[in-house]
Amino acid sequence: MNQSSRVALIELLFLALYLDNHLSLAEDEVLSAALDAIGWESGKAREICFLTAFAKVRETHGDVGKTEDFLNHRAAMIAEGRDEAMALTWLTRVLGADGISPGEARFLKKLEERWFA
Repeated sequence: MNQSSRVALIELLFLALYLDNHLSLAEDEVLSAALDAIGWESGKAREICFLTAFAKVRETHGDVGKTEDFLNHRAAMIAEGRDEAMALTWLTRVLGADGISPGEARFLKKLEERWFA
């Protein structure tokens, strides 16, 4: 996975956490595993990326137009790196850790359609 795909996936993972307005311990554990598994290859600390990603997600969440643009851009970055399968796997694992809500299912379906249509 290239660094652009990593950052895009981190941002999508953080957006996914907002979908059901509930962060469970199960999701948190799987999220930690995902973040460890995808690695990090940058001179900038990973935690700085996390802070920036959460700020972007907070700004985007709740605005349908901004959320669609956010999804489109991150999905394109991941597709460019050919990392769609890994991204969808981790998103599904994180969201599925405490059961997938209807909103989370729609989110995953939108990404599937962008990547595998």
